[in-house]
Amino acid sequence: MGASRGSRAGSALVPNRVRPAGSAAAVLDFAVARILRDDTALGALPAVLERLVAAFGLRAALAFQPAAGPFQPSAGHFQPSAGQPATVLAAHPADAAGPALLAKLGALSMAQRGAPVQLSVEPSDGAGAASALLAYSAPADGQCLCALVLIGDAASWDEEVRATAHAVAAIVATQIRHANDLAQLAERQALTQALITGAPIAILAFDSGGRVIEFNPAAEKLYGFRRDEVLGQAMADFLVPARYRPRFLDHIRTFVETGDPEEFTGQMRIGALRADGTERTVELTPVQITVGGATIFTGFLRDLTEIERSHAALADQTERLNCLIATAIPGVLITDEQGRITHVSRSFGAMFGLDDPPALVGTSALAVVRRINCVFADPAGFTRRVGEVLRARQPLAGEQIEGADGRTIECDYWPILVDGRFRGDLWLTWDMSDRTELEQQRVAALEAELAARQLAEQAQRQLTAQNERLQRIDEARNQFLAIVSHELRTPLTSIVSFIELIRGEAGGLTPEGLSFLDIIERNADRLHRLIGDLLMLDRLEAGALPLDLATVSVTDLVTEAVRTATPSAAKQGVTLEVSACPGPPVAGDSRRLTQVLDNLIANAVKFSHRNGLVRVTAGWRGGIWRVDVADSGIGIPPEEADKLFSRFVRASNARTAGLPGSGLGLSIVKVLTEMHGGRVEVRSALGRGSTFSVFLPTAS
Repeated sequence: MGASRGSRAGSALVPNRVRPAGSAAAVLDFAVARILRDDTALGALPAVLERLVAAFGLRAALAFQPAAGPFQPSAGHFQPSAGQPATVLAAHPADAAGPALLAKLGALSMAQRGAPVQLSVEPSDGAGAASALLAYSAPADGQCLCALVLIGDAASWDEEVRATAHAVAAIVATQIRHANDLAQLAERQALTQALITGAPIAILAFDSGGRVIEFNPAAEKLYGFRRDEVLGQAMADFLVPARYRPRFLDHIRTFVETGDPEEFTGQMRIGALRADGTERTVELTPVQITVGGATIFTGFLRDLTEIERSHAALADQTERLNCLIATAIPGVLITDEQGRITHVSRSFGAMFGLDDPPALVGTSALAVVRRINCVFADPAGFTRRVGEVLRARQPLAGEQIEGADGRTIECDYWPILVDGRFRGDLWLTWDMSDRTELEQQRVAALEAELAARQLAEQAQRQLTAQNERLQRIDEARNQFLAIVSHELRTPLTSIVSFIELIRGEAGGLTPEGLSFLDIIERNADRLHRLIGDLLMLDRLEAGALPLDLATVSVTDLVTEAVRTATPSAAKQGVTLEVSACPGPPVAGDSRRLTQVLDNLIANAVKFSHRNGLVRVTAGWRGGIWRVDVADSGIGIPPEEADKLFSRFVRASNARTAGLPGSGLGLSIVKVLTEMHGGRVEVRSALGRGSTFSVFLPTAS
């Protein structure tokens, strides 16, 4: 380049000052180092233009984006539009991008863009007219991303300047294109994530190791897990029912090794395991893809549980409708929107002499009209009238047509509309020959039409009546129990009294007789306690047993209850432990609260194994006392725990073990605790014991 400029020293195009050797390379090195960085900013562009101006002795340099014009089919891209304003990217000096210069650049035609152009502008330095060199980057997708304008003397435009200008424009365009690509990638990623997040169906993805890598909100709703709970976890352990796991893991291994998707293609029905342990039936569309050599398994799942329930309900309603139509008293003919018969009753066939009415389903209704028109006195008039009604599609009731045999046939027509759309026709026909029978038929028809609507109301009425009946039964049972309890106490009192008299004559009884007497006394005492419990529970629930309220120390109450129960527990080989911290008193009836503790401790001892341990602990927090009675006995089946506080309910394993009991003790505990403003709860593990907890508010 230096030799070339020296050979042209006498030319008018030679600059007045000699440029240092390597100035073009220095400018390009500077541009590459400052612009083509990892980021996408063009903040270094003014410095590059400054270096370019200094290197080539220019007045100014300007980088801009030409405005895109209309698409030119012959050129295959958008042509720059003359007369449109350009977008300035950077300028040196900063005021070089004046309105006059921008206007002249916008007015340049395509023919003028590519060679030095003499511009008559008034630069800010007052140096007079100048020459401009325009250099364009190669178009990207039909658009020029960067153009460079060099302002200087006409003698400055040699090949080195031209090449450097084009190179700088190309460097800037490359950076802009890179920024555009990153922006488009970010937009696509955002769009993809938005589609996944907003998708109404569940979307999940997992890698070749079976670990979850995507789990959208619809999947959270389907499975009951949060996204952060399953990401990175083994999908088979969380989301796949146990019976499917071997098949699921074998498929992952087979696809990774061979690429064979096996039967995991298209849509398939599987079970989905929810967080609560239940299963939902889903429709799975599996997609296996390979990204960067790694296999990704994607599943699109649609919950079919409610759909299947809806289909079952629809099938049930359809069957009901079919039965209703088949046995309807009036003739019933229903068609779809194409005029094909969908339902026809046996009475319709009998009325018009049609054999096997069900065989007409799927045939044209007009063909049936032509078959039955001979039944009427004016066949042509009947056919014409049917056509008029169908074209009008307006409800019609009570139209009477004379039959050829003297009968009078009455017809009703109703267009079937679903959400405002025509879906078919409904025809009802009656034989009007017998007026009395007609009225009965019409009533039956109206009842048939209203049957579907009344199903829900009937079910509600039945439920209400059932509840009322159960309430009456419960009240009658309570009354019966109260009467029986009162009637039984008198003979029981006599039995107990005579047992004591007989014991007084013990010298005349054999050992076997004394044993029998013990059995009678034990069972009489048990029956007496049962009657007492019944009467107490009845009076408690009726509000006839008020509480004698006073301030009660829970610590003293618990300690005394354990002390009282210790001897009887020791007889059964059960140890009692008590732990009660001091605290504020409760407002309660000490006798009734003692009864609560006695029942719970007695139950714990009864259901404990020999050499077992029963712990009674009491503590308070936040104004609430909590008393726990815990045993290590036989426990309670989980599904029966919530029912134990009802009358006469006992755990099934207690009945199987032959342990005595009436099923009333816990009912009394619950009622007495609630009368004190508290509550009672139970926690149990089958075979490992139970803990009954009583919560009581402290005295205000």
